[in-house]
Amino acid sequence: MRLLQTGPDVPTVAEIASAADVYPNQITHHFGSKDRLFVEAAFALLLRDTDRLQAAGRRMQTAESFRAALARTALAMPSLRHVVVALSLARENEDVREEVRRAIGILFRQSERYLDRMLQRHGWRSEHGTARDVTTFWSATFGAVLLSAGGIPGGPSEVGLAATMTIRADA
Repeated sequence: MRLLQTGPDVPTVAEIASAADVYPNQITHHFGSKDRLFVEAAFALLLRDTDRLQAAGRRMQTAESFRAALARTALAMPSLRHVVVALSLARENEDVREEVRRAIGILFRQSERYLDRMLQRHGWRSEHGTARDVTTFWSATFGAVLLSAGGIPGGPSEVGLAATMTIRADA
């Protein structure tokens, strides 16, 4: 199943190249395929959206409000639906899979550094460690978007995303 190969709403490589004012072979030479271009673009958008996520978290003064702000902001990020498609493309394409692994690694490392800074700044702690909190948070976020896209009733609003993080104030 190749999600980006055909369809009335899917741009061709020629259309993408025209919009970027380059030749189609430059797109395929640099990215290898339209799927890989899509994956890189989706994760670039997500990393840009995480700036908004981090800003929302920085404004919070309690661990509880921090978790809630991250959950609320993450589920509203427009790039998530594209990243979920990118993740599904990785199932059948090794080149795309490698790009997804690289991008997820960047997302997780940046998220861990941010979370470590916030814990230090506020004197909070993570009961399971920041690496596990980050992995669980993003996995639940992607899953909530996938469920919503699949038409499952409730969707992201029913997911207790804030509860996936074990950030607590030191008592």
